Amino acid sequence: MPFYKESTMYQTNSYSRRKLNTQPTVIGNVALLGSQPIAQSLYKNLHLQENIIGFINIRTNEPFRGSITDFPTLLGEVNDIKRIVKKHNIDKILLAVDPNDTEKFSEAIQTCQRENLLFDLPDSKQPPQNGHSQPPDAIYEDSRLYQKFLKTLLNMDDSTGELKLQRAIDLIVSILLFLLFLPSWIVVAIAIKLESSGGILYSQERVGKGGKIFRIYKFRSMYSDAEKRGGPQLATQNDPRITQVGRILRKTRIDELPQLFNVIKGDMSLIGPRPERPYFVEKYRLEIPNYIQRLLIKPGLTGHAQVETGYDETLDDVRKKLEHDLYYIERRKSWKLYFQIVYKTIWVVLTARGQ
Repeated sequence: MPFYKESTMYQTNSYSRRKLNTQPTVIGNVALLGSQPIAQSLYKNLHLQENIIGFINIRTNEPFRGSITDFPTLLGEVNDIKRIVKKHNIDKILLAVDPNDTEKFSEAIQTCQRENLLFDLPDSKQPPQNGHSQPPDAIYEDSRLYQKFLKTLLNMDDSTGELKLQRAIDLIVSILLFLLFLPSWIVVAIAIKLESSGGILYSQERVGKGGKIFRIYKFRSMYSDAEKRGGPQLATQNDPRITQVGRILRKTRIDELPQLFNVIKGDMSLIGPRPERPYFVEKYRLEIPNYIQRLLIKPGLTGHAQVETGYDETLDDVRKKLEHDLYYIERRKSWKLYFQIVYKTIWVVLTARGQ
């Protein structure tokens, strides 16, 4: 059963490679953020005690209950998280909040996002180490945590200033681009119909933020019966299913223009990981650790992976694109990176180097 239909089949692999390189990243200083009882249970059963330097209390109305054996030092409360992170050189936040406590769980995620902190989800499925057994109540069982995690992200209110600004930019730019390219749509439509039979537009289900399914729209660039014979396939270089007009549309990225509707509607953003089909999301999440983390933000009309890589013809290509996607997700508040992607996208369109 696919994960986006309330499956209990989730897989985690905390602290995997999240940087743009081919070597595993060294785990730096980690802080637990959450409530004391859950943090204590996690700390006793995780295998990364040597990296966890302290605990940040999210329940400010519940004072820390003194020193506890085998428990990290209290660093402070969530209201002071910015200073705490800077003072102790914390590289990552590990959430220690009950997934069923929707309010606190959402607050923890929003706090990390607001402060641009890299956060992760604990993995209690790791093999016991140093004699530690697994938590008897499996507080962070994969399925329950990720179901709650994705639902929380999907339902989070875009109320922060930066998210509102991002949405405003998406909306304004999308409407302007739609009006600017509207005359060319007639030419594209005629060219598509003259070369092959079938519709002008092509619609497909894709997976968006939080596992939400939506329909994406593109100018048809393949023959109308392209996948009837072999089922879902990734597009490849010199793909025989692509028409001659389609090759031009793909190289100039004109085939993606109808997705401006998706951006205006709110299913997509201008920049983000490209939305993938449910079939491939289900396939890759089982084969590639942390693939599901692409769903942390809205998919994009263009993205870091699209301007830096080519076709993903192999599983290694998909892994490489995932590294670029996670790189952007971690740095998505950087306007410098945002405009670098915009510039490179324009260059790809003008030089017809799209895929």
